[in-house]
Amino acid sequence: MTGFLEWSGEYELGVPAMDADHRDLLAMCNHFLFLASSHTPNDQLADCLDRLVLRTRAHFLAEERMLDRHGYPALVVHKAEHERLIREAEALSGALRRGNDGKSLEDVVAETSDFLRSWLLEHIRSNDRPYKPFLRSLN
Repeated sequence: MTGFLEWSGEYELGVPAMDADHRDLLAMCNHFLFLASSHTPNDQLADCLDRLVLRTRAHFLAEERMLDRHGYPALVVHKAEHERLIREAEALSGALRRGNDGKSLEDVVAETSDFLRSWLLEHIRSNDRPYKPFLRSLN
């Protein structure tokens, strides 16, 4: 397993509430990664992931409301990506609780860890950064 997630200035959107949420989500991802590397029981890992999903849902809702308020033209696509990420995280949580189609629980933990390492920062890069210039153009 590779290391933890690190925040850098490239992820700053210039929207204080969104940047704070992203840092909070990154810390929660790192907490899961720490628990996974500490061989925490899978039900506890699933609980941790469920808390992360709840926090992520709240963040996505706040972000979508902000973008809707400002008339962001790519909101439908942005929301669809949010929904896809939530579905994937929930499927991983379920797999942690019950096992997954012949995969070992170790494999599910590794898959979940890999997902968390990539989804947040990649989502910020690919899906959130495009709204940064749009919001700046409104000022």
